Amino acid sequence: MKRRPIYSTHIGAASILLIFLVLSLISFAALALVNSRADYILSKKMFERSISYFEACHEANGFIAENDPSFYSMDKDTELKKSIPLSDFQTLDVSFKASGADSTDSLSFKITEWCVVTHDEKANFDETLPVMKSSEQGGASFRHK
Repeated sequence: MKRRPIYSTHIGAASILLIFLVLSLISFAALALVNSRADYILSKKMFERSISYFEACHEANGFIAENDPSFYSMDKDTELKKSIPLSDFQTLDVSFKASGADSTDSLSFKITEWCVVTHDEKANFDETLPVMKSSEQGGASFRHK
């Protein structure tokens, strides 16, 4: 009596499934690593931007306090302005004027401008995807008030 050989593909299918599973896990791990690195870089930039903004606000408050004694002699139409740099292409513009400086007891002022201004000539924003870099670096510029 002849025995027929048993052909089994179970071992090959399990190996292919295991290889596919390992490759899937490696690709998801690589994507998670790239995403976490991008988030880290973005949060670092936002931290530096926040520190720069609050230092500029502190300097602007110092400018207002420094000019506090001059409110008594200021005309109501006189406006004091200061531009404080935030980065290479942004400044914090602050302006204020006296309002109600008639007597020494009622000293007050009005802040007429407190805004971040992006200067057009220095701004060059990269709006391309990192996957598809083009040879032309088209940039947009705007003034933010």
